[in-house]
Amino acid sequence: MSKLINKNCIVFDIDAAEKKDVISVLVKELDAAGKITNQEEFFEDVLAREAIAPTYVGFDMGLPHGKTDHVLEASVAFARTAGPVVWNEETGETADLIILIAVPLSEAGDTHMKILANLSRQLMHEEFRESLRSSTKDQVFDILTEVLEG
Repeated sequence: MSKLINKNCIVFDIDAAEKKDVISVLVKELDAAGKITNQEEFFEDVLAREAIAPTYVGFDMGLPHGKTDHVLEASVAFARTAGPVVWNEETGETADLIILIAVPLSEAGDTHMKILANLSRQLMHEEFRESLRSSTKDQVFDILTEVLEG
């Protein structure tokens, strides 16, 4: 997988009241980077997936995703929020690190699973999560590029 993350799709200090606000910011960045075809439709696709089951994965992290025809190229966007945002409404669990995964429907199985596998190997490590919380934008870009390229 090549160039899954664009430096402009890394956003820090999002001041959001709800997870949909964080997702909206990340979708706008993917749109600006030319990774999706329709900002509103992709946003709705991601929210529809969240409605099935929240993408809270523990460790104060959310992994929203959209596997749709509105994605031109498999991509990842990253957010660090200004404060905790409720990511699982049923349990009240919050997230401050968000990784939005966007995958074309035609690549949904293989590409999506590779991205998740590469991220999952690292997400359980506190050192990795803390590096995402404390690093500069350039450092986060380098960290995620290394992880996503496996």
